[in-house]
Amino acid sequence: MENRIRKAFDTVKADDELKESAASFLQSERQKIAAHKVRPAVRKTAAAVCAALMLAVSIGGYSYIQTPVSYVSIDVNPSVELTLNRVDRVISATAFNGDGEAVLEGIQVKGKQYTDAIDQIMENADRKDYLTDNAELVFTVAAGSRDKESELRAGIENCHGCKEHGGHSAGTEMEIVSEAHGHGISIGKYSAYLQLAKYDDSVTVEDCHEMSMSEIHRRISEHKHRGSHHNEEHD
Repeated sequence: MENRIRKAFDTVKADDELKESAASFLQSERQKIAAHKVRPAVRKTAAAVCAALMLAVSIGGYSYIQTPVSYVSIDVNPSVELTLNRVDRVISATAFNGDGEAVLEGIQVKGKQYTDAIDQIMENADRKDYLTDNAELVFTVAAGSRDKESELRAGIENCHGCKEHGGHSAGTEMEIVSEAHGHGISIGKYSAYLQLAKYDDSVTVEDCHEMSMSEIHRRISEHKHRGSHHNEEHD
């Protein structure tokens, strides 16, 4: 995992070096144009090429860093979701309820490594008394591949913010991300809603939006228990 992260940052560093190289090239060409008498048409063409190169490098590097590739939701009753880029750094942090807004208030996690962001969020949640003894802390990951999902979950389960507060992780499909956000709910709670809806088709997304993760999972467990008890009666 460390090797992958190191390679990723090497790529980012390479982007920066490419920008510096392009800038040096542009400066060099400008000096050449200034030092020699060049036909206006050639001078304009050279300047246009240099400008286009710098623009392409800048846009490419920005796009690389700002493209969302994975998501981590943090759900207790506060519901927060982190959007990550290709090097597992936080592009944005979104609160999906009032308690989530309270947890994010006063802290800055954008640009941080996702495990550092989790530690900071959990520290603030604990300070605001959201992590009670009966609270269930669930981290839900949606990534582009199973390998990436496993890598992110391993990082979560080994970080202080998860271990200190008895959290656990789960994985979900990338396909539900837009559905969840369309309903104004985190991927973690939406994934839990989909599980509960298999047992109780009367439950709605809005119902789960107001529930804590421990309440949703308690209701799922109750339905499973009833189903198991019903099957035993018919054996």
